[in-house]
Amino acid sequence: MLVIPAVDILRAKCVRLKKGDYNQETVYGDDPLEMALYWQKKGAKKLHIVDLDGAREGKAVQMDLIINIIKNIEIPVQIGGGIRDMKTLAHYLEAGADRVIIGTAVIENPNILDGLMDSFDKNNIVVSIDAREGKVAIEGWEKTSEIDVLDLARDLENKGIKNVVYTDISRDGMMSGPDISGISLLKKSTNLNIIASGGISSKANLAELDKIGIKEAIVGKALYQGDIKIGGDN
Repeated sequence: MLVIPAVDILRAKCVRLKKGDYNQETVYGDDPLEMALYWQKKGAKKLHIVDLDGAREGKAVQMDLIINIIKNIEIPVQIGGGIRDMKTLAHYLEAGADRVIIGTAVIENPNILDGLMDSFDKNNIVVSIDAREGKVAIEGWEKTSEIDVLDLARDLENKGIKNVVYTDISRDGMMSGPDISGISLLKKSTNLNIIASGGISSKANLAELDKIGIKEAIVGKALYQGDIKIGGDN
């Protein structure tokens, strides 16, 4: 199981939110680069960085800060938050990002995937499926669409997407365990590589995910609190 530490950036600080609520934040560090270097030193093989300001505003707000992180660490980085057009996505990839994550743009402009598949290596593109009661949430999780999670997943696969991040928003930051049933359904219904996120709080949770065939998990609060360790301890 590849445990990927989450470095979520809000107002240039490293934070964690509860259920994606911007009014429920915990600050874990004033310097996201320092935090990225910390996880690298601890043995992380990849980082998950989110521009929360960007997710909320619909554009890349913390791009300079994130690119500085990419250029100053040695492990691969996947970036999400506020990436709504091909220019922003290309800029991150050119700066050295391993993967770039899009979410809202896929819902608001479904045709964007055709351009992405034609212009970039599909292994560098990840789509974020953010679930709230079975529907897809958008715009920094502040709005919920009428699109069914499974319908979106199947459509993404048909269009050539290989990797998705699945997050049950109600569990994010709550340490309540991942949405095993929802993740399992996606796993059984598609051939997508599903990167699990949201609520992962223990080694037992990681074992549950591994049992259903999940090989990558994004972990935030449980790592910051020490409930999950990077590397061999898990």
